[in-house]
Amino acid sequence: MMRISTQQGQQTAINAMLDQQSKLSKVQQQVATGRKIFSPSEDPVAAAKIVTLRDTLDTNKQYQDNINAARARLTLGEGVLDSATEVLQRVRELAVMANSDSQTNESRIFIAEEVDQLKNELLGLANSTDSTGEFLFAGSKSKLKPFHQNNQGEFDYHGDSGQRFLQIGPRRSIATGDSGTTVFRAIRDGNGVFTTLDHSTNRGSGIIDTGTPNGEYDQGTYAIVFEKVIPEGGHPEIDAYLSYKVINDKKDVIVPSGTPYQSSASIKFPGVTTMIEGEPEEGDFFVIRPSLNQDAFTTIQRFVDTLQQPRNGSSARAVLHNEINRSITGIDLALGNVLEIRSNVGARLNALDGQEDINESYNLQIKEILSGVEDLDYAEAVSDLNLKLTGLEASQKAFVKVQGISLFNYL
Repeated sequence: MMRISTQQGQQTAINAMLDQQSKLSKVQQQVATGRKIFSPSEDPVAAAKIVTLRDTLDTNKQYQDNINAARARLTLGEGVLDSATEVLQRVRELAVMANSDSQTNESRIFIAEEVDQLKNELLGLANSTDSTGEFLFAGSKSKLKPFHQNNQGEFDYHGDSGQRFLQIGPRRSIATGDSGTTVFRAIRDGNGVFTTLDHSTNRGSGIIDTGTPNGEYDQGTYAIVFEKVIPEGGHPEIDAYLSYKVINDKKDVIVPSGTPYQSSASIKFPGVTTMIEGEPEEGDFFVIRPSLNQDAFTTIQRFVDTLQQPRNGSSARAVLHNEINRSITGIDLALGNVLEIRSNVGARLNALDGQEDINESYNLQIKEILSGVEDLDYAEAVSDLNLKLTGLEASQKAFVKVQGISLFNYL
């Protein structure tokens, strides 16, 4: 028969009470903190799931922070583009005003001064910075001031064509700005497809419009050449009439020689429709070439240069009108480009709002799952607390009873 000593019995009772106290203490801690698990060893599977869910919440918080940063930068950029729109609209108004024959050389000088100030304002807007001092329109080289007018009057660009992106969702990133090339430099001259030019040697009063594409323009260079034609047997001074022909850069005839010229009548050949008003002289010619990139600052600077030159006589005024017409077209294209980018920025801001809602909804789902794994069921815990308390009290009473037992009580 195994004998249990008094000391061993006491130790067993004490261990039982300590075990009950430990269990009670854990339940008390759960009730106090609202958490079910305090160490991974208690439930390794649940602990691993909690870590994964919390990592997901942290990642999602970073996405929301990125959305806020992107929104701040895009909103600032949209404001700058709005100001640039106003500048270009004012330049266009002044160009239309300057194109009137009621203007004098002196009044055009005053217009040129205002346009030059507007050019500098636009240049300043293109060099705008965000709250961190980074340039908005320098592409990925955001520490470099993007635009500078050099000593030759040309406009240098020190940025690149890159865009900076921020991750705003698990599989979604968004551009937080646009490069200076996209906004101010990648603008085609002329009508965007081809450019019409008067030649510097022209002596007549012919003014060519910017033209419109007619079908598929083949990117060729063409000349509209004017000449006098005397009908067979006609009198040189009485019967002669002004005609034109169209040739390409290989001297191939596109529109035959002797085609009668009529002011403001359409001149058409494959890919091109244009017209010339006024009275060109024999030997005058106009060139049609493919459009090239011309930044908005150069367009405005050339307009200023045009206004600063005195124009006297019908031939000089024709040159003026040809140059201002090209300026107006160039400003329209620059304005259209800025408006298109503003629209794109607005779409990106809307996309940020949409993704923010998605992230918040996802956050809510993750928190609900995390709550189910980590948070305490208070009703169950309180019931368990009462049960553990009862167990501890029973253990303590049993210990007291056993402590009172002695062999001498029965002698």
